[in-house]
Amino acid sequence: MGEPTFTNETATDGSGGGDAVVELSHRLSRIGPTRGDIVDWKAVEAAYGRQLPWDYRQFIDTFGRGSIERWVDILGPADGSAGWEGMRVDALRPAMLRGTADDWDLPGQRGLYRVEDMLVWGITEADVLAWVAAGPDPDRWPVAVWARQHSAWTVYPVGMAEFLGWLLRDEFEEWPLSDVGFRGVGTARFLHEADEDPDADLGSGPWN
Repeated sequence: MGEPTFTNETATDGSGGGDAVVELSHRLSRIGPTRGDIVDWKAVEAAYGRQLPWDYRQFIDTFGRGSIERWVDILGPADGSAGWEGMRVDALRPAMLRGTADDWDLPGQRGLYRVEDMLVWGITEADVLAWVAAGPDPDRWPVAVWARQHSAWTVYPVGMAEFLGWLLRDEFEEWPLSDVGFRGVGTARFLHEADEDPDADLGSGPWN
């Protein structure tokens, strides 16, 4: 099985990355009452100084910010207002910028990408999922993963939604994340951040 190729070419008109979100909607079951986020995407664009990728916007409109099986957390967008709290899509923190700039799992990718261009959209307990937000077209930004198992970055030439689809379908030749516990699950649950139960670790809440 080969590595994925970038297929997000026509995402701005609802195909490409939009198709990947539709496919995800058949693989992710929402277990809380909240269905997506109402987002002022013009305000988000103003906050970041650019648009975010189409498939990410579609995902947030459809599912919202939240967690896939408490395994991958999808971060919400900032809109520049005082109303957003907690973790949101953002650049790498300075310590990680300094500490991982030379850490590349594939030697051929060293020098092709800069950690200064990373924009984080997801996290796991061990890993960071980002876009390489270097080009003018956000729908062409590839996904970059810093995985603790390698202590290194790897860039995948796919968009965010397609990357998640490949995870659920187990279509990576080498598993890109440190946690292999959900490898090959096929389908998974999604819980919106607003529906998280602070007592979930005590045996209550929607995950149990």
